[in-house]
Amino acid sequence: MRARLLTCAVMASLTAASCNAQIDLLPGGFFAPSDTGAWDLEEDHTLLRYSRDHVLYVTDPGDVTVTIGSRRVGQNQQPASFTVRSADGADLATASAPVGESASATFSATAAGPYELRVDGGRNGFTLAAEGAKLLLPAGYGGQSFHGVTSAAPIYIFVPPGAERFEVNLIGQGTGETAQAHLLMPGGDELRYLSTVGKMNDVASIEVPAGADGAVWALVIEPADEGVFEDFEVLLAGDVSPYVSERPEDVLCPAMQALSERVSRERRDPILPIDVTLYADLAQFGDATLELVARSEDGADAWTESLTQTDGRSISVAPGERLPDGKYEWSARLVQGDDEIRRFEGRWWYIPAPNYLTEDGMTLVNGEPFFARGLYHVEPEDYELVKAQGFNVVQCHADNVEAAQAAGLNTGVALYWGSSPGSEEWRAKVDRLMDNESIFAWWIQDEPDGSRMSTDLLADCYMYIRERDPNRPAYTCLCVPGSYPDYAPQTDIVSIDVYPIGRGRIESIAETLEHAQNVIPEHINYFIGQIWPWPNARQVEAPEHRTMTYLALTHGARGLFWYSFRD
Repeated sequence: MRARLLTCAVMASLTAASCNAQIDLLPGGFFAPSDTGAWDLEEDHTLLRYSRDHVLYVTDPGDVTVTIGSRRVGQNQQPASFTVRSADGADLATASAPVGESASATFSATAAGPYELRVDGGRNGFTLAAEGAKLLLPAGYGGQSFHGVTSAAPIYIFVPPGAERFEVNLIGQGTGETAQAHLLMPGGDELRYLSTVGKMNDVASIEVPAGADGAVWALVIEPADEGVFEDFEVLLAGDVSPYVSERPEDVLCPAMQALSERVSRERRDPILPIDVTLYADLAQFGDATLELVARSEDGADAWTESLTQTDGRSISVAPGERLPDGKYEWSARLVQGDDEIRRFEGRWWYIPAPNYLTEDGMTLVNGEPFFARGLYHVEPEDYELVKAQGFNVVQCHADNVEAAQAAGLNTGVALYWGSSPGSEEWRAKVDRLMDNESIFAWWIQDEPDGSRMSTDLLADCYMYIRERDPNRPAYTCLCVPGSYPDYAPQTDIVSIDVYPIGRGRIESIAETLEHAQNVIPEHINYFIGQIWPWPNARQVEAPEHRTMTYLALTHGARGLFWYSFRD
């Protein structure tokens, strides 16, 4: 017993010493583990998906070669491409790989430090490899997940010195897409098992064992025993680097990161804080200061704050009161004297609330309660038919609003048909139709999360609607459950499409709507049911329509649409 107590005391003193030790920062504000450990996991590449901001970290200046491989997912034909940029934003290398092929580009890195690697795979999958630099893949950095599809390799995680706890969030995509993962400590012992079977995600909250900080861990992702292994995501939070790597020797951790939500809509969202994560104690960075600023569009300071000490490594700092409606730019800097270690910037949109949404989530039309029973893709010649069958609203082209109104239907104006969100044509539709009383909502964009559309662009579109129409809400359909927290803030009504017939379990409707209530609890959720069949699958049957409707109504849907009438 005495020996055990002595051992515990020694480990505690070592942990305390590691917490107080100064961090040796590399150029660009990163630091590395002292030892990456010995691993015997098979090295391979995950098939990644969607645009992400990756990092190439150069320790020794010289030639760096990046290779991207493109693989088709579904019927998508987009090539996979990348661009490498220097710290000052200059393009250094670019390459594009057609579907089924690979492409490489080489550049000369003249200085040690981080280089931006911006990748766009469209909706297809891609692999990445780098020679002459460490390759860092985001798994929480900037809110970006590590997103893979159909194929996974082990990924390595850096738990920095003094780390106490962190979270690993394994995310599936519903409709039967599942994954499982094994979290391995230094040395290879399994600490936690995660699985998304029967649920949208699985979160492991980890208390870091004594002596396991300042080291490299691993996460092995693989197909689950049930379901289809397609899209999966990993998000890390807490005392853990927000980057992962496919080689243990590549892992690094930034000194800090700062995140903030983009949108604060009146009566729904709180005052926007800046969430700062320091990956070591502030004192370990020497004489460092954390500086936070928000500026209005005219460049005037709307809020400032400066901290020389913090209560913990993760803090939220916000203005003392809600800022006036408008657009702001914020920044968070970690500085040592005159030297800037790390800098983060973002935008805030403070937006007024629509009058035609009640506090209990009811949509109003011309001030009266309205429950949507709607259809997608209805042509004008069918308006009277669908009205006679009990539907009260249709998705509508801007040019067909008056015809739908004449048939006694309300309209959801698909502003994106024939014009890009935010374009002059898109905005002109809002201005032209502003006085039409049949419109119950402005539809900003369809499934913007599926194409990873810019959330900044969507926020600008949302503000345009909210500033010009004080009454009617904005509406957006979302299709990727893992994206709800990112894309929901830029709209009033989130309409969720779940198409399980011929692909998954019908119960996934309930699971997806419950997931939405958990991750975007302040939003109003509509449901879009399935009429069309998946390729090579049977038609949806009437009892299944009824089941989908009842599942939606009993799991929080405040309006119903069906996709689609003629497709």
